[in-house]
Amino acid sequence: MTAAACDRCGACCRTFPILVSIGDARREPRIESEALRIEEWQRSQEWEFRLHPLPFNRGCPFLSGDDSCSVYDTRPSVCRAFEAGSPECAEARRRIGLQPLLSQRPREADARAPAASSTS
Repeated sequence: MTAAACDRCGACCRTFPILVSIGDARREPRIESEALRIEEWQRSQEWEFRLHPLPFNRGCPFLSGDDSCSVYDTRPSVCRAFEAGSPECAEARRRIGLQPLLSQRPREADARAPAASSTS
């Protein structure tokens, strides 16, 4: 299995709509003051607030100047589910002029190493 390491480019926070739930707002109370509440006819269990796009913001309001997430520990579920190196990540990076992330493969020696046993 391959995985990509996030390089914290912030593309995911600037390219796609970020819609979050009331549960996300309970976990991170600043969401209610920074986001727009979605019109009632458009709301669902998953979508209560919109963090991006918002007028006059270049991305999520929690995206810091150095492209780090200022609410990382309490970030919304949609952000937690976003995978570095995924097709969505590649598309976000493409939209801001970056190449896709490279997958990181486990070293061959690590892949061949036997699992630790509990017997002595």
